[in-house]
Amino acid sequence: MADYATHAQNARELLEAVDAKSAAKKRQYDTAIAAAQVEAILALAAAEQGIGADTR
Repeated sequence: MADYATHAQNARELLEAVDAKSAAKKRQYDTAIAAAQVEAILALAAAEQGIGADTR
């Protein structure tokens, strides 16, 4: 599993890509949001395990 920072950065990049482009199709928008949510969940899981987290 990648570390917290990697997943958090992936989530940010996915959301920025959605913001940068006009969502021409709702399905594409929903898919991008879902992917960002998965990355955010993976970031939380990595943080819980202390993978890549500087606070533990």
